[in-house]
Amino acid sequence: MSYATTATGIQSGSPLSQRSALVGLLLVGPIPSLGVWAAAFAAPGGLGSLVWLIAKLGLVLGPVLIWRFVQQQPLRWPEVSRTGLVAGLVGGTVLGLIIVLAYWLLARASLDFSELQGFVTLAGIDSPGKYLALALYLTLVNSLIEEYVFRWFIFVQLRRLMPMGLALLASALVFTVHHSLVLSAYVPWHFNLLASAGVFGGGLIWSYLYQRYGRIWPAYLCHIGADIGVFFIGYDALF
Repeated sequence: MSYATTATGIQSGSPLSQRSALVGLLLVGPIPSLGVWAAAFAAPGGLGSLVWLIAKLGLVLGPVLIWRFVQQQPLRWPEVSRTGLVAGLVGGTVLGLIIVLAYWLLARASLDFSELQGFVTLAGIDSPGKYLALALYLTLVNSLIEEYVFRWFIFVQLRRLMPMGLALLASALVFTVHHSLVLSAYVPWHFNLLASAGVFGGGLIWSYLYQRYGRIWPAYLCHIGADIGVFFIGYDALF
């Protein structure tokens, strides 16, 4: 689903009030991290997995329900912009290549991945097949959910509350905090710090693409390109 947008990505129909934007932000913003916190830290096992599943469903259904019935905004199927798709493809290709080349030329020979390998094995990702299946899901499905939530919904709420520059920074920060929490359960802190810096940069780029084109597709394609680079590095480091 999408909503009527201008070329800059801000809605052209009935306006969102700042109060309703704040309500939407407070209701949806904590959901991703709440599910991860329950599953990885507060209640690992069956209960935590159940909370994670409920949070995931809330993450998919919550934004569109709040947008339509609480904020009373119109819904439309997302349109496709050829220019936006080209920008997303080019951006994703460049970003993926930068990630891989930076790793291959600057970091591969000097980093010790033994600790990371131990963490990943404990998490049950102990074969190339399992790793590739996880990478496929995260690259194609999870990244789409993230663009829908963090760009289509959260960024637009922030955009109603603050100037564009601050909204870009704030949305990237929210995006990074969630991923840092996820990573803290599986990787050492120094890997988390490095990855979080990359996540923040990606969040800025994808929020800008959404702001520029008013659709999630350019950011989604660019996100896919970055994920391919990241999972290529992960495969090389682990296997």
